[in-house]
Amino acid sequence: MAKNIKRVSSKDVAREAGVSQSTVSRVFNDSGIPVSEDKKKLVLETADRLGYRPSMIARSLNQQRTNIIGLLVKNFSNQFYIDALRLFTEKFQQSGYSIMLFNINTEDRVEADLIKALEYQVDGVVITSATLESNLVGQFQSFGTPAILFNRLNDGQSVNAVCCDNVAGGETVADYLIDKGHKELVYIAGEKGSSTNRDRMKGFYNRASELGYGDIFMIEGEFFTYDAGFHAAEKLLSSKRTFDAVFCPSDEMALGFMDYIYHKSDLSIPDDFSLVGFDGITVPNEEIYPLTTYEQPMKRMIERTIDFMIDKIEDFTPDPVSYLFNGKILERGSVKDRN
Repeated sequence: MAKNIKRVSSKDVAREAGVSQSTVSRVFNDSGIPVSEDKKKLVLETADRLGYRPSMIARSLNQQRTNIIGLLVKNFSNQFYIDALRLFTEKFQQSGYSIMLFNINTEDRVEADLIKALEYQVDGVVITSATLESNLVGQFQSFGTPAILFNRLNDGQSVNAVCCDNVAGGETVADYLIDKGHKELVYIAGEKGSSTNRDRMKGFYNRASELGYGDIFMIEGEFFTYDAGFHAAEKLLSSKRTFDAVFCPSDEMALGFMDYIYHKSDLSIPDDFSLVGFDGITVPNEEIYPLTTYEQPMKRMIERTIDFMIDKIEDFTPDPVSYLFNGKILERGSVKDRN
């Protein structure tokens, strides 16, 4: 039977180095109380020789900080959020924070996972692709724990948010397609009730109407997923509606739409109609999927979220702030100039 190996404690280091346990604690916990360079060197050398590693839990109790950020992700099937998770983890670690990941399977799980994050005493929470109920806003404010929505706005509620300006994005897509000579436009609706779908549709519809092309046909896609885009293409072709341009408010949807056209129809993109997505994800193969899209400035949005979060942790104020970012059209080849 394997013998249990006792973990080296700060008391062991203090005994071996001939100093007090509080001295060891001051060396490792950055308490602000000065320790002479000789004693500091002795403690560090002794700790290294004994294989001592300070407890992050104990340190957090002393400092009343965990240096952990809760990250709630609702949609792991969307490449945009997979890329965002990688960047959040990388950038937060560079700033001295660790990530505690919560996977939200349904909207019903948001409240339970947020309460769990509070129980773990995380220093802050970033919430992606989900909304925050008003009672939860109050709970986070009462605990002094900053919560920031990423790539989502909360309707009618004052919540910290960093988001793409989705209305402006929808307007830009409408301008782009109409400038390219398209007149029969189709919008594939995304997730019902989400601010992202509502605002992208609002911008697209309003700008097209301003330019005299307000007769836009809409297909209910329901979700921002590959499957939703695939089935939306089937619905559109079954409708017998004539069209020369389609706007999918997510790249995942657009890729599903493309695959239906490639494998289930005789149509060609962009010869028969143009297709535009939204997000700017890295597509699996640009030669097969030359998807023109509205590219969100993900890196800048994430950097702003992290800076914003750290500012809130250092100086918590309940006053909410929202930051909106503009993206740009990324041309890959799924749009044809019809002028």
